[in-house]
Amino acid sequence: MSVWGTDDMMNFHNTGPKHDGPFKITKKTKITALCGAGISAESGVPTYRGSGGLWNNIRIQEIATPHGFLADPERGWEFYGERRKNMAKCQPNPGHIALAELEKQGYDVFTITQNIDGLQHRAGSSKHKVIEIHGSLWRIKCSNISCDMEVFDNTDVPIDPSILECKICGSPLRPAVVFFQEMLDPRLMAEAERRTKETDLFFVIGTSGTVYPAAGFAQIAGAFGARVVEMNLEETPLSHVCDETILGPSGETLQKLLHELTDGEFKF
Repeated sequence: MSVWGTDDMMNFHNTGPKHDGPFKITKKTKITALCGAGISAESGVPTYRGSGGLWNNIRIQEIATPHGFLADPERGWEFYGERRKNMAKCQPNPGHIALAELEKQGYDVFTITQNIDGLQHRAGSSKHKVIEIHGSLWRIKCSNISCDMEVFDNTDVPIDPSILECKICGSPLRPAVVFFQEMLDPRLMAEAERRTKETDLFFVIGTSGTVYPAAGFAQIAGAFGARVVEMNLEETPLSHVCDETILGPSGETLQKLLHELTDGEFKF
């Protein structure tokens, strides 16, 4: 199975929308949602870009790169510890919950998320039905890539500093998120690509459409025959490849759309 790189995604050409007219979904319909920072912003999680963005007042290379984190792990954990504290206060919103409830009601739903907040899991989605391509702030791993220590879950707020040294090799532990300058996990990307190619209905929810390779999944989905529906507060660079763009918070638009697409069978 191939794994698309950034250049592949950016150079992938979708000729645009291919579907029009009304449509319905059944429990045989393969549904995939690509979720970006916008869906979690509705829960109060700060975004990376735009007004009030998380990175506006900090130099990224000082904290969120492998070299930057290892240069001062204590400062790195101070930053990520504050993020964990803020995220722990946030709750899944109706957009997260709608996807989880759709799965619980027997529909074939996968979520590919760019978010590291774990809100889709907390909403009730099955662990194996959520692909976290940028990792999770609630998992921890060793900073030594040669170490055999297994990634583990930790939701403590605040986190105990005494656990942040690897018991196998002594290296600093770090959040199991994808730092800037790091590659995405090829196994997760392959899984996301496979699901995207076989999906029937592809949602683009709360993503800017500018960050590759994730933004390329909408183009791949359309090229492989899926109906692509975008939900965002404003149009994005992906809008031209979508069959439909619905403007508004996903917490309001998604549950209403799912109710309509299932002829009222989806109960929220």
